[in-house]
Amino acid sequence: MLNNNMEAKREAAVRKIVSEVPDASTYAPVNAAMTRATTLGEGEVAAALKSFSSMPQSTNVFANPVLHQADVECGDTQITLNVRSFGIRGIVSESEIIAKQLSPAHVIFVGLFGRKPQTNEDDIDEEILFSEIIDKKFYEFIEIRRDGLTGNQRLINQVADFVKAFPEAGPEAVIQHFSTLRKLSIPDQKGINTTRESGGLLLELIETHMENVALGTISVFMRHQLRESNALHPQVLAMRANDLIVEHQKNEKTAFQTCYSLLLGREATAVEFFILERMGIIQTHHGSAGSNVVARYLATLHAGAVSDFFVAAQMALDGDRHFGAIHDMTDFINQIEPLASDERETAIRERMLTALPTFGHPEIAAAGRTDEIQQDPRPAIYFNPFLEAVNKGEIKLNDRQKKRLSIMQRIYQIAFIEGIVRPGRENEPPLRLTPNTDFGGWSVQEGLDIYENDRTFLTYIFRGFGWMMDAREQLQLKIIRPVIPPDPEIIPKPTDDMTIANEVVALHNRMAGDEIFDQ
Repeated sequence: MLNNNMEAKREAAVRKIVSEVPDASTYAPVNAAMTRATTLGEGEVAAALKSFSSMPQSTNVFANPVLHQADVECGDTQITLNVRSFGIRGIVSESEIIAKQLSPAHVIFVGLFGRKPQTNEDDIDEEILFSEIIDKKFYEFIEIRRDGLTGNQRLINQVADFVKAFPEAGPEAVIQHFSTLRKLSIPDQKGINTTRESGGLLLELIETHMENVALGTISVFMRHQLRESNALHPQVLAMRANDLIVEHQKNEKTAFQTCYSLLLGREATAVEFFILERMGIIQTHHGSAGSNVVARYLATLHAGAVSDFFVAAQMALDGDRHFGAIHDMTDFINQIEPLASDERETAIRERMLTALPTFGHPEIAAAGRTDEIQQDPRPAIYFNPFLEAVNKGEIKLNDRQKKRLSIMQRIYQIAFIEGIVRPGRENEPPLRLTPNTDFGGWSVQEGLDIYENDRTFLTYIFRGFGWMMDAREQLQLKIIRPVIPPDPEIIPKPTDDMTIANEVVALHNRMAGDEIFDQ
């Protein structure tokens, strides 16, 4: 009876939590400017602003202003890095995530519900409870049966058949295929719209996303198995994936931890869990990124199926001008790896004259000739724990990984520390580019031997929850536009906290020094 009573309290707590929707932002800069222009008699200004009045308001979810400064040495030149850093809902900051090692459930909870998780009056820890919701939706995958091309069978077996038939298909193709089948087998989907009860919609969003995450990571694991032996039968692929998942669940691993093992094709070590989780959690939400814009747009259009919402956002995520930069860097490294050292350096400098993958940024001043440049802190946040693990011998690199990561270190030195001088501008300071998030993402996953085509999927796992935050806000306010101004209330305030700045400086000093990776 006691257990039944506690279970009832837990179910009530779940219903209460998921029904919470944070208040919409009341900050409307366009409307305020229109009113001001009208008051001042500036009719033309007011008319011009009216063109933007259908896209009012701001976001209460995310802001990433410049919060820190850090001075670094680039040869004989001192460069001041203006470091951007984010906060979610003005409640949890990037530095707090790093310093306190906050869990994914904690950060996602804040983004979805606009407050930190607590222990409620029934002594139920909301962070643990929410983590269990996510885990449950993921682990249910191995029991799901659904109609497919070969009849009604477990989804994990259908994934094995698909991977066997298309062994080079990436996780995004698997998700898109099974999302179509999901729509066909569940014809009465309610989709995303303002008439739905918020709690039921959120649970469906989580359920659909975690099923997609399972589809993607399991397919990656199966392709690892096929690369070791391409003669494996689909039933064997399904059995091996099932065994790994069941073992992780029995050992009380979270859904995210199980995903890390599936991405690696084997059980991840404790340090690999830490590196991948830190890298993933920082990507949970990233403001105006293209995939987030698509998520908002699909929510506004009232997508007929939740599946479509995630597929569309994922397609934007993998676009060549978005996280496709990771794939671009892979292609570039593969191109210059066989070259002699001097030829390689020439190729790097020539590529800087067009577009060097994983460096620079289209929306921030991450390139320049002055002594101040903006810096995305994420490459340092991702890469530092990996480098520390390599130094401690906790991660072993093979000769090819060492060579390729050494090339990446040299690219950093040329692009940022040395810079390039364009023809005709020899009397000007060199142009320097700072690394962006993809630099860290590529380097860490190269060092962990994640297969080249799968290096955007960790982002998908976590970014999906950012899309949910956007969708819930979008259903309250129609705020589609590439860059949404944050409500001033959620903009993080500069502090004396040097956590993020120290991460950036530490990585720079490593990359500027002698060869990190012994050849």
